[in-house]
Amino acid sequence: MSSQKRSREAGPGWPSFPAKPTLPGLLAGLKVSQWWPASDLAAGQCAQLAWLVNWAATHVPYYEGTDWARPAARSLSAALARDPARFPDLWRELPLLTKPGVRALGARLNARTVPPDQAPLGLIRTSGSTGIPVEVRSTATTRMLWDALTVREHLWWRRDFTKRMGAIRFRKHEQRDEDGQVRPGWGPPVALLYRSGPSSAMHIGRSMEELADWLVRFDPSYLLAYPSIMDALMDAVAARGGRPPSLEEVRLISEPLDPELQARLATEWQVRCTDLYSANEVGYIAFRCREQGALHVQSESLLVEVLDDAGQPCAPGETGRVVVTSLHNLATPLLRYEIGDYAEVGAPCKCGRGLPVLARVMGRVRNLVRTPDGRSWWPVALGRIRGVTPIIQAQFVQTALDTVELRAVCSRELRPEEVEDAVTRTRQALGYPFEVSIVQLDSIPRGPTGKYEEFLSLIDTP
Repeated sequence: MSSQKRSREAGPGWPSFPAKPTLPGLLAGLKVSQWWPASDLAAGQCAQLAWLVNWAATHVPYYEGTDWARPAARSLSAALARDPARFPDLWRELPLLTKPGVRALGARLNARTVPPDQAPLGLIRTSGSTGIPVEVRSTATTRMLWDALTVREHLWWRRDFTKRMGAIRFRKHEQRDEDGQVRPGWGPPVALLYRSGPSSAMHIGRSMEELADWLVRFDPSYLLAYPSIMDALMDAVAARGGRPPSLEEVRLISEPLDPELQARLATEWQVRCTDLYSANEVGYIAFRCREQGALHVQSESLLVEVLDDAGQPCAPGETGRVVVTSLHNLATPLLRYEIGDYAEVGAPCKCGRGLPVLARVMGRVRNLVRTPDGRSWWPVALGRIRGVTPIIQAQFVQTALDTVELRAVCSRELRPEEVEDAVTRTRQALGYPFEVSIVQLDSIPRGPTGKYEEFLSLIDTP
């Protein structure tokens, strides 16, 4: 195959992809493109999007079978050449792809073939908090870009790769026999580029006693974990004599970050706290910069749209639905994929990066409090329930517009005054005088990948 044909199959070469991508090459390109003006980033995305729609229309059974994909590919390419200002409006004419749609279409979303240098293909399976699986294929390029972005986030935060890295996260069954073992490096992708210090990992399903013992014993400088375990973990570590002495930073993943938890980490453990935003189907969505703490969209990897109810882009300060398009996945192109999250658009960041900003990731519709008077919002102060001392773990479940069930794992049976306190704190945390029933449980299960929803609505979406 000629180099010219390979170039055509690989797309327009954005963002700074070498002819044959390598991890150092991608990382070098990302170090440059993060400082591009927003207009240059948008122009690069448009070129890739026009190419991607054409690829989908000619290689993917679902898109081939629509009456819009091929005309859209022609219109987008024409606009790119003659009138770039029309491109965003034409792009928003493409239909949205929902999670139920992805599940229903199944293999029809997979390309019949991919360029040889995109092989081997991988399989990404995600069930999120619903337990209903979504499957997409990954390519060599998408996996390498994921690795390059992983390193980018480390570099943004200037982590010292020679220090100890610990992780508490979901681990596959075959990995759990190695829980708590100390390895000589951080593993890929960091170990592919840098000399790194010891690392160790634990499965999220281990008991809190096991996790606390491991954390005290391994004493990492950096800890990766889920927000929902941190309060109980901090309590368990305190019972063992204080805090991990070497710990400098807690990186939180997969779940919304409660500001009260962030404040507790800063006060009691004196550590910095950061989080990142991702979805298995499309990879990393946004990272925080160290300079301003702004959540920057990873525009070299994907397009993120935040849309209002009319399908128009939200302005800074407005909240809307998150719609993503993975720019480089030729195996399972997801064009305008509505992932089910809501986010608030942020203003450009003073750090100087042209990458767009999300002020906040609000959560999903199923995590939205709704009241009989027609209001709705995402709860942000659920940690208040920890003031009821016997409660180790809690989940708030809205079962009707005026009713919430507090599911609690407790160290002992709640006394009457503690029940009353829990009801009061639930109403304060949720901002409405709900009828509150308390159900004490031995455990509250996590989702299939370890995610945990502190607030869950069982009310049908209006």
